[in-house]
Amino acid sequence: MRTSPIATLLALAVSVGTVAARAPQQPVAPAPAAPAAAAPRAPLLLFRMALANNMRQALTQASIASPDVELQLYGDGRNIVVATGAGANLPRLFFGLCKGPCGFALRDRNNYFDLRGRASIRFTTIVSGFHRVRPIVKLADGALLIGDQAEGSTADYHQYDISFADCRWLTLDPTRGVTLGGTWVTPDLSRVDEVGLFDVIPGSGAWSDERLPVERQPPPPAGGWIAVSAFELWGLGVRR
Repeated sequence: MRTSPIATLLALAVSVGTVAARAPQQPVAPAPAAPAAAAPRAPLLLFRMALANNMRQALTQASIASPDVELQLYGDGRNIVVATGAGANLPRLFFGLCKGPCGFALRDRNNYFDLRGRASIRFTTIVSGFHRVRPIVKLADGALLIGDQAEGSTADYHQYDISFADCRWLTLDPTRGVTLGGTWVTPDLSRVDEVGLFDVIPGSGAWSDERLPVERQPPPPAGGWIAVSAFELWGLGVRR
């Protein structure tokens, strides 16, 4: 029996001990490389709260040393005090004179905040009684929300991180400082306008009968309160 010569290479396949010739094949192009996995979104330090260290006074825009950061007060936030001095954890915010739930938020004049993924809020606080520090966010559409995560130690100042992805959110009344409705909100955290801290329990400090200016108030009595000496936001900035 005569066979015909094959001018090209044959690919041989071996199956159950039998050798079979296969038809000539065009060279196979290498498979395209799989796209590289996207790098994780590493959060950046968007801002660190800097307080003017001059006197014991009510927390106002004049208390914020960062020029591009705007202050917003919620609930009875007008009674949050900036306590100053030369000791450790000073200057700091003191919530003990709030007659109702109170808090503050900070806003960057140039950027929204993208708080998805690994974004977090970092703060240093000490608390008294049952008081705890909770995060609040104001979305680009104006909705004000408060998170269910709460931190604070009565023993000493400690630094805490709250990841926004870990929070469940409720709508917060900006004037009364109370939650509205019992339904958890699923917010779009890609464009957040403001971020801050809130205390849902009124402070136990007392005002004098003379209604002295804040910087002349005597130290409040022991009781329920929170004090915050540092505040940082970690996330990504989005131009307004």
